[in-house]
Amino acid sequence: MSKLSLSIINRIEKQIRDASGFQYISSDKSEQIIEALRQISVRSGMAIYIWSSDLGLVNIKSRQTPLPATRSVLEALKYASKNHYFAVYVFPGNSSKDLLEIKSTLPKAITYLKTNQNTRFLFLTDKNIQFNFLATRADEIILHDQNTKRYKLRDGQWVLSDG
Repeated sequence: MSKLSLSIINRIEKQIRDASGFQYISSDKSEQIIEALRQISVRSGMAIYIWSSDLGLVNIKSRQTPLPATRSVLEALKYASKNHYFAVYVFPGNSSKDLLEIKSTLPKAITYLKTNQNTRFLFLTDKNIQFNFLATRADEIILHDQNTKRYKLRDGQWVLSDG
């Protein structure tokens, strides 16, 4: 598993801090993104909670005791909306079970998706999954500059990379 670069980690942190609405990242690197969020939490002291249908919301650093009454997406959103300190709530759609619950809950829970000075929401989806609700209503955090061309050194000359 390759790690995300420091510039990408810093971009994610900056965009989360500057968020005016709920956000999402569409990528095939969910594990690396979660590890980057863990690094951000340790480095900056930012409270980041990650949700799963098995446990509910759990602090990303400790991964110990889940927050009470947060097993469903709706319960977790309600809990977050009552928050009084700065925290980021991450909802990864890694498993089909979690993704299905996220997809079925979000359209009905739009009132709980309000970002304020204390609360941030981040949804992670696979880049091959079509999720129109997030695409039309959330802000996307793009991990790389799509206009940047990749080069590699071949026979002493820089040429465009294939990938």
